[in-house]
Amino acid sequence: MKILVGPNHMKLEDGIPEFEKTYPDVEFIHCAKPEDAPRLIADADVYIGWLNRDLFLAAKNIKWIQSPSSGVDYFVSIPELVESDVLLTSASGTHAACVAESAIAMILAFTRGIKDSILAQQHKEWAIGKIRSKMVELTNSTMGIVGFGNIGREIAKRGSAFDMRIIAVDLYPGDKPDYVSEVWGFDRLDDLLRASDYLLIAVPRTPETRGMIGAEQIALMKPTAMIVPMSRGGIVDEATMATALREERLGAAAMDVFATEPLPEDSELWEMENVLIAPHVSGGTQFEGQYVLEIFGENIGRFVRGELPLRNQVDKSAGF
Repeated sequence: MKILVGPNHMKLEDGIPEFEKTYPDVEFIHCAKPEDAPRLIADADVYIGWLNRDLFLAAKNIKWIQSPSSGVDYFVSIPELVESDVLLTSASGTHAACVAESAIAMILAFTRGIKDSILAQQHKEWAIGKIRSKMVELTNSTMGIVGFGNIGREIAKRGSAFDMRIIAVDLYPGDKPDYVSEVWGFDRLDDLLRASDYLLIAVPRTPETRGMIGAEQIALMKPTAMIVPMSRGGIVDEATMATALREERLGAAAMDVFATEPLPEDSELWEMENVLIAPHVSGGTQFEGQYVLEIFGENIGRFVRGELPLRNQVDKSAGF
């Protein structure tokens, strides 16, 4: 069996020596250069890394692909992969805590005057009156979370620590943790939108969720509400959101993900004072590679023993 570790920024190749000790009959190869990937993947049984359609089509012997990312929308956009028997697993859960921390930080950047303080510092301006008059507490406000998977739950935990009321909707509502007031199905999305002071987007991007927060949904929200997309871009209609922000039908937006990345230079979002833009960095953590290797290592064992399903095995037709 041949396992190929593709080009990556997480130093996933650092796990190879330990894997070789555990599985001496398995050949582990690291591909450091993208241009070498088509040749090296041709006879690989397993691949961990990112890939496009051309690289997948070059993988003539592939049986299982491990995504280093939590989201797999780029993988399931490859028709031949979706239609094949190749197993696909995600790194779901590895980025949940750091994404949740970023979500809270981006909210606090507005509510605690941090964004305005940074701007004032750049101009050496002691703007106490301007900044303090806009500051608000999170206490007793309502956080609505769309998507109550790993990321949604971690966001909810942190929101509850600020004495916020937490409500969530999910395709599969399931259990309700003590730190959450309500967990509803998607049929209650409108109720969540009406109630939310802070709307957190934590669903995967699928054909069903793409554009799910559009004009009708935004029209239901409070004019003071903040939208915080944290999972994938394209779930919120950005043009509609920008219009609502400009017309003061929405309060603010804190965004780490966008429909098109990098965000085009001509996007009006760059110039809006009530928008905070981060360049899809919320998944950053010093533990990223470690977390992914833990999942991959567990899955290698299952795969070698023929134990299915693998951890975080993706339903390719559903997209997550």
